[in-house]
This record gives sequence, structure tokens and C-alpha cells, in this order.
Amino acid sequence: MVVDRSWEIAFDALASRPVRAARMVVAVQGFDRNAVVVLDADSDEFVIVPGLPEHLSRETVSLSSDGTRLVFLARQDDGAGPMRVVLHALATGARQEFASDDFMRAALSPDGTRIAVLADLSNGPGIPGVGDEIAGITLIETATGARQPLWSAEGYWEEASISWSPDGRLLAATYLTLDDVLTTVVLDLSGKAIGVHEERVALPGPHSVWRSDRELIVYPEPDDESPLIAIDVPTGSERRFTRGNFSAYLAIAGGRVVRPGSSPERFVTTDLDDADERPFLTFHPAVSIDALDIAPSALR
Repeated sequence: MVVDRSWEIAFDALASRPVRAARMVVAVQGFDRNAVVVLDADSDEFVIVPGLPEHLSRETVSLSSDGTRLVFLARQDDGAGPMRVVLHALATGARQEFASDDFMRAALSPDGTRIAVLADLSNGPGIPGVGDEIAGITLIETATGARQPLWSAEGYWEEASISWSPDGRLLAATYLTLDDVLTTVVLDLSGKAIGVHEERVALPGPHSVWRSDRELIVYPEPDDESPLIAIDVPTGSERRFTRGNFSAYLAIAGGRVVRPGSSPERFVTTDLDDADERPFLTFHPAVSIDALDIAPSALR
């Protein structure tokens, strides 16, 4: 599995080329340039993805479940106009784009037929207490572009997290209620809330949330330690892990947590109890990571 290995990456020497599919994507900021880097599923090499929009929102970058497409949000080419949800084919550079002023983050379904999009449906000026503040989720059919409002609630997309269960039957999203409570809601595809978990936050990466079709991983907020918590969706029961290091969570895959290491260029993995630390990615020179996503196909 990808998370059981380690890589040394010479960032300034990376080639830029198309790939058939990727096992991992990392959106990084370097000293004098930014890039979206993928791990080529065929050559097992890191390369830079060419031909991406200039106004790409790096923190929204993720992979399709089969690793053949990037999913991200981007402004129009002139930097103005509505936000676009973009599906970018890694092999050809072909794109599908879906635009709306409301869109904030997106996740592609495991079978690639639908996109779940976080949408700001507020009609006010964005000032708390002024106008209606509505957080919503919209489903988009990738074949036709047809849009279906799925769910909405009073609140804000403060943490902007949306993810599909591995079987594509459920969605999990984290939002901030009007009472300033970060809440993760689990929905079926009719828009019915299967579970509402207050003071529980999901990671933003769409493949970092679900451990199985019935179990998701969150962390508590507010909490001085914020250890990871596994929630059994059918029962709502929780299992709390431990935490010994307070670096940010970057991603979770294959039972391993990716987080910053002891120096700026190093990123490591641990188990869910923050033990068994192992080297994972080392960038030369050092970079900061805006998003990291590992395709489920890379864990088989």
C-alpha cells in the first residue's frame, strides 16, 4: 500500500507530464512556485500535472476513486466570474466543468457518475446575523450536468468537508450551525439525515473520512487534544483513539494518518493512536501541503 512506503522527492527536478492514473495527489506550495503533484500509478514516480487552470483552489484538490481524474474548484480563467467544479482527466487533460457562484468544495462519487458539491445558499451579505445563512449540498450528474438539491440547513460551511461512503450510498459533511457548533451530518441519497454528530469534524479530503461503508473517522472540536474518533454510523456509537502529537491531520488512508514530521521537509504516517511513526514523504527543498488525497485503488 502507498502508506506503507516512503519517498524522497526532489521538488525542483520533477517532470511535468500526463499520466494514465495516479495513486496519490499532493497540492504543494514551494518557495517560488506551486504545483499539483501526483504519484504515477504505472511508473511509481512523482510528476507535476500539466495544464491546470491558473486560478485553481489548491486546498480543494482530490482524486477520483480510480485515480484517473482530478477533482477541484477553480475560478474562471480571468480570475473573476463564478466558481467551477472541474473534473480533469490525467491522461488527456480533457475537462468537464460545472459553474455556480454557490460552489465551495466537491467530491466525486466512487462510480464517477455524480458529484456532491457544498453550496453556500445564503441570500445575505455574508455577515453573521444579516440575512439567511444556509449551507446546502447539491448533486450533479456528470453525464448530463443535471443538478439536484439534496439537503440544506441553517449554518455555514466553516470546515468545508464532503465525502462519499465507499459504496456510494451515504455522504458525510461538516458544517457550522448558527449556534457556532461544528457538526458532521451523515445523509442518504434522498437527503435524509442518518446521523447528526455535534462537535465532530471530518477531515477535508474526500477519501480521508470513511473507514468502511458504516464507519467514519472524525475529530472533536472544541477539544484540547482532538484525538481521532471512529463513529459507527448505524448505531452512532463512538470509539476514541489517543493523540500524542498535535501537528495537523493531513489525510487518513489504510489505517494510517499523514501529518507533518519533525522538520519542514518531512511528512510522516502514524497509526490511528498516533503511534508507530514512519517516514512517508520528504520534499527537497521543503514545501507546505495544501491538500493530500490517496485514491482507494492505491490501498488494494
